[in-house]
Amino acid sequence: MTLPSDVLKSFVEMKSALPKGSPWPITTLSLCRNLSVAKFLPSLSKESKIELLELISSRFQEAEEEFFILPLKEMPLWQKEFLLEHFAFPYDLFGNHEAEALITNRSGDLLIVVNFQDHLILHAIDFYADPEKTLEKLVKLDIFLHDKLSFAFSSEFGFLTVDPQRCGTALQGRCFLHVPALMYSKELPTLLEPSTEISSSGLLPSSPADFSGNVVVLTNTCSLGLTEEQILSSLRIWASKLLVAEAAAKKRFSDENNGELKNHILRALGLLTHSCHLELQETLDALSWLQLGIELNWIKNPKNHAIEKQVLWEARRGHLALQEPENSRVLQKEHVMHLRAHKLKTLAEDFLPEEF
Repeated sequence: MTLPSDVLKSFVEMKSALPKGSPWPITTLSLCRNLSVAKFLPSLSKESKIELLELISSRFQEAEEEFFILPLKEMPLWQKEFLLEHFAFPYDLFGNHEAEALITNRSGDLLIVVNFQDHLILHAIDFYADPEKTLEKLVKLDIFLHDKLSFAFSSEFGFLTVDPQRCGTALQGRCFLHVPALMYSKELPTLLEPSTEISSSGLLPSSPADFSGNVVVLTNTCSLGLTEEQILSSLRIWASKLLVAEAAAKKRFSDENNGELKNHILRALGLLTHSCHLELQETLDALSWLQLGIELNWIKNPKNHAIEKQVLWEARRGHLALQEPENSRVLQKEHVMHLRAHKLKTLAEDFLPEEF
């Protein structure tokens, strides 16, 4: 099964309708769950995994909200990547995908991953900086599923997961922050160093150690012994700390009228304007510097383009493939690099450097 075209289109439109500048920061929340009637995934046979998928799927078919059950073995590669990009899901899903599935709702804010690491990962994305409301929706789904599926739970350790650190509430929050000024000034490592409750990684699951697009993803390191409210509070405190430092760094660069940084930003604009092939990481980095130039009033953006949406979604393979005719949505590297360069060249032509 694949997602209907109208659903895919609505997923794109919901991001296009976001207020300008709104995705910074975005937050995702994930709950890991395992059914009490089955062993953890590493101990399950292929047949048991199939039975588990059928049991879970039957419960979603009883839900009032419309859900689409998408076995990974039957999904086109571009559509799988599109969904992982849309939901900012933190893992690449590689392997034979036997008895694995993605389940999503029509409104495009819930993604459920079946038989990957744990029996279930309930994942939600918050576009509107309201993680409490997103958590409320996730918990409502959790209660609905638990009513019939009965999740593995211990009075001592809470919800049981393959990773012992993820027991307890089994909630993992991720906050995506755009911090180009802190990256340029090399202040970020110092700001993050004291933390034992928060870890940091990059935007792309394939290269978590690289902060592509100058995006840092903050994640709680543990959920055992912590309430959902404590996890969200910790993420909010750390996100606020970085955003305050980022604003201070931007003001400092603006006051200094930093020539080296201006040159860096103009070179990024030149890359987007004149390239015929673009790799993803260099694209995200260039877009990030361009966004910084706009915020420092060194680059004019007369058409008010939303650069942040390019970094998070639209410059990536699955979203680029969706823009192609339905019968030619391919992910060959050369084709994607050319398509990305063509799209961004058109975009870059609308940006005007200030007189230096």
